Amino acid sequence: MPKVSEEYKEEKKNRILESALRCFGEKGYEATIIDDIVRESNLSKGAIYNYFNSKEEIYLQLLQGRTNDFFSEVESEYHKRSSATDKLRFLFERFQNQPLTDERRKSMRLYTEFWLYSARQEDLKKLMEERYLQFTGFIKDIIKEGQETGEFNEQVDSEFISQIFWALRDGNVLHYSLLGEEEQYKKTWEMIEGFFIGCLTTPKNRE
Repeated sequence: MPKVSEEYKEEKKNRILESALRCFGEKGYEATIIDDIVRESNLSKGAIYNYFNSKEEIYLQLLQGRTNDFFSEVESEYHKRSSATDKLRFLFERFQNQPLTDERRKSMRLYTEFWLYSARQEDLKKLMEERYLQFTGFIKDIIKEGQETGEFNEQVDSEFISQIFWALRDGNVLHYSLLGEEEQYKKTWEMIEGFFIGCLTTPKNRE
């Protein structure tokens, strides 16, 4: 048997992931079955199971890829930001400038569906909780940095505020992925940024 190269394996794996994402986006997570991914990828079921044990594993890998991309992007940008306030403003700017394409709308609805689905599966629930803590911890560190530099009110509960940050982000994106239009989505982000930064900053640091 000829040896399969790592490049070939990676190409097949990415083909499965991309096909699965299209299926999940069109049909939803729970309605999609492996046979749908087989048809979309034009690969055999055996080939898919050679790389993934289940559609849960496929989605989790897609989600991990998005997580890695997010942290790689923001952490590279953060080296250019001189203050905790600037770091938060960069995040708001990033969210505001992401266009509400059909792909993005489907992605957010899919994420919400999987989050609800995972709440009924103890092992998946634990994985999603760990991911959530990674994201809240990221914001919590920025808030603590701002408290240490005197930018942010030291009486603010960084844990609680970091949870509010992601609740606002997820809620806003989901709302407009279902009901709203892009221009209103951008305006809403401006208001959220003003409320959030205003809640955190000490009077002397408010513009």
